[in-house]
Amino acid sequence: MRTVYYGRISTTEGQTSATQYDDAKRCGVDKRNVHIDEGISGYHVAPSDRPEWKRVMDKLSEGGVLHVRWLDRISRRYDELSATMRQLMEMGVKVVCSMNGMEFDGTATSPIAKATRDAVLAFIAAQGEADYMSRRELQKLGIESAKARGQQLGAPRKAEAVEVQAWRVDNGASIAATAAHFGLSVATVKRYCAEVAAQA
Repeated sequence: MRTVYYGRISTTEGQTSATQYDDAKRCGVDKRNVHIDEGISGYHVAPSDRPEWKRVMDKLSEGGVLHVRWLDRISRRYDELSATMRQLMEMGVKVVCSMNGMEFDGTATSPIAKATRDAVLAFIAAQGEADYMSRRELQKLGIESAKARGQQLGAPRKAEAVEVQAWRVDNGASIAATAAHFGLSVATVKRYCAEVAAQA
């Protein structure tokens, strides 16, 4: 049975796929079956339009196991994630999320098992898009508020807290990756994130 790992990062600026390669290794997936799309948005680019995802689908055409960190690596859109997961289930693929061990089994035969699986999938897909849109709206409001107060946004070494946090959330970046992107210390990024959270 073919075992494949799929990962995705939305930008190559300040982000690295290294953590997902490490995750694939922990999952026991052979490096020849690790596929990561780099610099590709999970919201703006459909899975079917990504080169590495196409390779994943080819390898799993007759079933198998797909490891992902979380379902948002496949898509952040409700309709796209639902349709893609439905396709995987019909192909007899088991999707395993390394972040929390959740499994979605396309080989399930019991009506109850399938109904439970599909209900959980629907909730996760809806919640994922709602969270993404909520974060985008909060970023927009935060930036507008900062500008209204006369804060300057955009200078990398003197970046304002709201800009740093907005970039981090938008790109799903870690504290370390955000610090590297803006040329700031990890401690400064942590302080900025705490400041923005306190103002929310």
